[in-house]
Amino acid sequence: MLDGPDEDGEGVLSEKSPFEPDEFDPSSLGPDVPEAPSPPEGAANNDVTALFWKLVVVFNVALLALSVGPMIAYFEGDVDLGVRITLVGAIAAAYGYFRYRRFTKQRDSDDAAEDGAPADGGEPDHNG
Repeated sequence: MLDGPDEDGEGVLSEKSPFEPDEFDPSSLGPDVPEAPSPPEGAANNDVTALFWKLVVVFNVALLALSVGPMIAYFEGDVDLGVRITLVGAIAAAYGYFRYRRFTKQRDSDDAAEDGAPADGGEPDHNG
């Protein structure tokens, strides 16, 4: 057997290289992991997070209603209920899209105001 004990009790695969350390150090396998920066504190961050999760729920409801409504109308034959559920999904999707667009426009105008540029995308007024 190749890696079994020889006459002197050591196997072929148990030989160590002269460059191998005596004890294995797992932290020497790669670069250090960088620390992630902490998120910014403040009310604006909390508002964005709250809006994000609200829109997640709204779009999940919209997706569920838009997929279940037509199935109820077709497979169950209850067209009235299927149309109502589909309309709830369409309204939820429109509301979510409206809130998302309003947030992005507000964020862009806030960023432009911080940079000194007008919110409409025109040239900044340097005359005073």
